[in-house]
Amino acid sequence: MTARLVPYRLGPLWGYSDRKGNIVIPTRYQEVYPFFNGVAAVKKDGHMSIIDDDGEPIIPFRYDYISNFNSDGIAIVSRAAKWGVINSRGKEVVKLKFEGISEFSEGFAAFMASNKFGFINKKGEEVVPAIYDAVLPFHEGRAVVKAGNKFGFVNEQGAQIIPPQFDGCTPFNEGLALIKKDSLMGFIDNNGKVVIGIQYEAANIFSEGLASVKKGGLVGFINRTGEIVIPFQYENANNFREERALIHQDGKFGFIDKYGSEVINPQFDAANDFHDGMALIFNNGWGIVDKLGKVIVLHQYSSVRDFTNGFARVEKDLRWGYIDTNGNEVIPLKYENADDFVGGLALVKSKGKWGYIDVKGKEFFRD
Repeated sequence: MTARLVPYRLGPLWGYSDRKGNIVIPTRYQEVYPFFNGVAAVKKDGHMSIIDDDGEPIIPFRYDYISNFNSDGIAIVSRAAKWGVINSRGKEVVKLKFEGISEFSEGFAAFMASNKFGFINKKGEEVVPAIYDAVLPFHEGRAVVKAGNKFGFVNEQGAQIIPPQFDGCTPFNEGLALIKKDSLMGFIDNNGKVVIGIQYEAANIFSEGLASVKKGGLVGFINRTGEIVIPFQYENANNFREERALIHQDGKFGFIDKYGSEVINPQFDAANDFHDGMALIFNNGWGIVDKLGKVIVLHQYSSVRDFTNGFARVEKDLRWGYIDTNGNEVIPLKYENADDFVGGLALVKSKGKWGYIDVKGKEFFRD
């Protein structure tokens, strides 16, 4: 959902305008975050609060930090080095008592206490005690935990369903987790059973039903049963993204489809994965290629970034702008720095200060 109000900077101070640039909430804040579901975090006189879309504070300015609100309508807050969670009405649903709290994932957030890590739910209940040396966010109902030098998994009830025993592992993806024992890798199911033997010199997580694995110094692809579906033949390969996988062969980069056909023959000195139907390439200069191999040359730019939401950042002579997926320069190169577009807005740096623009290049700031 697109917010009605946009952060607007006038000189050093921030407020909010409508999408036409008319200021609705006066520029009186040191920092502001975008609105989400009618509330936004703002900073004034060194302290933070949340306001409604009329500009009225919902709670006093008392926090040192407030994150963006997530899709559940909660935000991470801190004061005096203690961390908690508030909802969009400003109520502390998790009291400020932790040394640190991560963003929520699948309804759980990692917390730190006495330099150890555990997990809380959205009510602040400690479902996994702080007994681990490191943790990763929940994914597919499981979270990676580290005890000493070994890795295992806990479930949403806090049970250690797969005790720490691996030398390395990734979160579950498409029902399987990549594990490492000694110097080799394999895959387990969500009960900890090894379903694809620990035999690979290197491997990636499953993506779009396949995983790239390395054996005998060459890389191929397996499916979720461990069947080799694309033979071991590449020097290197990335996982599939948007139905294409980047391969490295004979010193050049190209792309294959899920049948192993080279839809774009290895011909580039460098390349990235596909984003928004286009992939960055480099051959004596930058370019982009579509999934059928059509190349658009962008040698006029010194730097090009991956596409996000239909736009890619480009730079020449230390000035940044944006192109669309046809290679058209849709926002001129005039900014000192620039971020990706999110929700139709992007942060750009002009005259040493940051401000927002929309996809048409309209600026929501004045100096």
